[in-house]
Amino acid sequence: MSVLKRYRNMKLKNKLMLLNSLLILISLGTLSFISFKQSSKTLNSEVLYSTKQLLSQTESFLSYKVGKIQDVSDALALDSNLNEMLSRPTSEYELSQQIKDFENLSLNLSAFQRNDDIYRIRIYIPDKLQYSNEKRNLFPFSEFTNSTEYPILKQFSGKMLWITDKDAIPSMKHLNMRSVHAIRFIRNFSSLDDNLGMLDVDVMVDVLDSIVKRANTSINGVAYLQNSKGEIIAGSDSTLLKRWNLDQNMALTISAKDDPWQKLQLNGEDIIAGVKTISGTDWNLVSIVPLQEVYASGNKLGNQILVMMILLAIAANLLVYWISSSQTQRIGMIIRKIRRVQSGELEPVKSDGSRDEVGELVENFNYMVSKIKELLEEQYTLGREAKNSELKALHSQINPHFLYNTLDLINWTAIQHKVPQISSLVQSLSQFYKLSLNKGEEIITVEKELEHAQLYVDIQNRRFGNTIELHIDVDEALFECNIPKITLQPIVENAILHGIRETESRRGEILIYSYTETNVVVLVVQDNGIGIPENLVARFNSLSETDENRDGYGIRNINHRIRLLYGWSYGLHFESYPGEGTKVEIRIPRSS
Repeated sequence: MSVLKRYRNMKLKNKLMLLNSLLILISLGTLSFISFKQSSKTLNSEVLYSTKQLLSQTESFLSYKVGKIQDVSDALALDSNLNEMLSRPTSEYELSQQIKDFENLSLNLSAFQRNDDIYRIRIYIPDKLQYSNEKRNLFPFSEFTNSTEYPILKQFSGKMLWITDKDAIPSMKHLNMRSVHAIRFIRNFSSLDDNLGMLDVDVMVDVLDSIVKRANTSINGVAYLQNSKGEIIAGSDSTLLKRWNLDQNMALTISAKDDPWQKLQLNGEDIIAGVKTISGTDWNLVSIVPLQEVYASGNKLGNQILVMMILLAIAANLLVYWISSSQTQRIGMIIRKIRRVQSGELEPVKSDGSRDEVGELVENFNYMVSKIKELLEEQYTLGREAKNSELKALHSQINPHFLYNTLDLINWTAIQHKVPQISSLVQSLSQFYKLSLNKGEEIITVEKELEHAQLYVDIQNRRFGNTIELHIDVDEALFECNIPKITLQPIVENAILHGIRETESRRGEILIYSYTETNVVVLVVQDNGIGIPENLVARFNSLSETDENRDGYGIRNINHRIRLLYGWSYGLHFESYPGEGTKVEIRIPRSS
């Protein structure tokens, strides 16, 4: 069938829905696409600008921190008192004066070390001085002159040389802590070619890490400091540093450009890399951001626009659906009612009083439904009367007066022959049958039904030697509620004969208790017998009047009587676990 023919055969409501939906989707889709392109472009530009600004601010802050280290280093290296102390001949430098100078120098170094950026200051002084082996702030100059860094520093023309722990001598390192060192010579003011000692200012890498992290704005990006040897000094994320590590030559090339930001490919992914040189050092501050994250905000905005478009489209289509449905509402209502009739729900259609074709259809449908309901009610009434006739016929077969007189005769005979056990048993049996017959009435109170069950257990205990314990815990407020007679006794009988008597000890307990739900009374009979197999539990819970299986005949009879009286929402429900016992719930309506 062609598309055009299918369209022609569609209902009018569906045609309106289809045309309006296409119009709405095309209009909203075009508007959303244009909005996404413009907004995404603006948002991506703002993200890039923010990233570049953060790198510049971090570079400025690092340069400021390095400048503070430079100022401390200058203050110590150009201190005339320190220069005089280190250049004074030993013959003119008494021990008492050395101790005094050492105390003053220690106080001066402690004051500088209170700076948050400086962790430790070391001065490598001439070995001849008595306090050169202090080993905290002061060390023998020979330790440094014998190292590989000594000739490197001599050839370095700048004021300070920054080195890492990798190049530092052992006395400059900290246990379990990483640091960088700003080292320089302390030159003799009288002869600048003469080096009196070496000054080392330590900065912890953790301090640099916390600063460098400010330059990183992305989750999967990274920022780090790298020296001229290509060594990583500090970074925002040690794991991501292994993934994003820019070549040193490439970093130098980017930092030399007017725009220190370049789009590159690194490890097969598109990135944007920014490089800034930190003044006063050989360090480069590098920031690498995956372009995918730069565009993530734009993509998120696109998703939001898409969701908004979908919601607007749904809302618009719902409005169109309401408008188109209102034109065929009465026909649709009749169709729905017809479908419900198939599932057994017989409800008429509310008529608006119109006399057109649809109004006539509503009138005829309502007439048909009313006739069906009348027939069903008639059939239900006839069935119930037939069941009641069967029960009455069964009761009429029993002559209660003859039965009572016979039991009374047996009772007096037992008394005359002094057999109290028989007398007691006959009295229980007499009362049992009085409650069973109940003067031909079908309904009995819960209190009498409990008494009937108690009498039955008493009689069985005489037979089985008091091996059955019955406990009744039913709310007295429910005693006057009505229940079909001979409801509890068959269930208790099953519990004894098929549950408790089948156990090894042939002893057991039966508990009858109650609880209430909304306008519903639930009586529970629970035993600790051998239980019921799972397949039989399922069969008992699904028994119907037409089930011809002989298993559960008495249960089916009780269930049927309750449902005939009160409806299909009431009756019996079984729960059982083999070896643990069985629980039977009896649901009846609450009545006063």
